[in-house]
Amino acid sequence: MDKSILKKVNLFSDLNDDELEKIYSHSTIKKFNKGEMIFFETEPYNGFYIVIEGSVKIFKISKDGREHVIHFIFPTNTFAEAPLFEQYDKIIREEFTYPANSMALEDDTKLILIRSDVFYGILEKNKNISLKMLSGLSKKLRHLNNHIDSISQGVSKGLAIYLLKELEKSGNKDKNIIELQISKHDLASYIGTIDETLSRCLKKFQENKVISVKGKTIHILQKSVLEKTVKL
Repeated sequence: MDKSILKKVNLFSDLNDDELEKIYSHSTIKKFNKGEMIFFETEPYNGFYIVIEGSVKIFKISKDGREHVIHFIFPTNTFAEAPLFEQYDKIIREEFTYPANSMALEDDTKLILIRSDVFYGILEKNKNISLKMLSGLSKKLRHLNNHIDSISQGVSKGLAIYLLKELEKSGNKDKNIIELQISKHDLASYIGTIDETLSRCLKKFQENKVISVKGKTIHILQKSVLEKTVKL
C-alpha cells in the first residue's frame, strides 16, 4: 500500500503527488478485528481515520442504553475529521474528546490514523493543501445531510433509499441483487428505527413481492416500487 490510496479519499482527491506524500509519510497504519473499539466517546481526541479495508460503525449510546448508529464507514472514507476544523483551539490544548464511539465491523479492518498535531503541522507549512481539502469535506457533509433527511422521511422510505443506494454500489446491479454489509440490527439503527419495525417493513416489502430476502442476500423484484416509495 502506498500514497495512491489517499487519492481515492474525497478529502484528499484534489491533492497532487507531493502533497499526498506529505500526508501519507506522517500517517500510521492500524488494524482491528470485528467488535474491537477504535475509540470511545469522551476519549481524548488524537486524530482522524481513513478506512482502507473492512468497515467501521460510528454510534452513540443514549441514557436509556439504546444504540444509535450515526454512520457506517467503508473503504476510502474518513471519519472523525470534522473536529479538526470545528474544535481547533480545544484540540491543540488537548481539551477535546471524541463526540461518539467507533467500532470495527469486520475482522482485519485496516485503518490509517492521521494524528491531529501532525495534520496541523502539515497545513501550517502547506496552506494550499487546506484549501484543496475544503471541497472534499463539503462532499461528505452533503452526504450526511442527505442521510439525515432520509431518516426523517419514515422507515419504508429510509429502507427504500438504503436498498437503492446499495444496489447502485453493488457489482450485481443488472441482477438487482445486493448483499447486506451490515447486520439488520445496525441497519435498523441506521435508518432511525428498531429491529421489530425494520422486520415488519421488510416483511411488508416481501409480501408485496417488492423484494425477497435470504439471509443477507436481498433480491429486488420491483425496483420501480422502491423508487416510488422514495418519492412519496
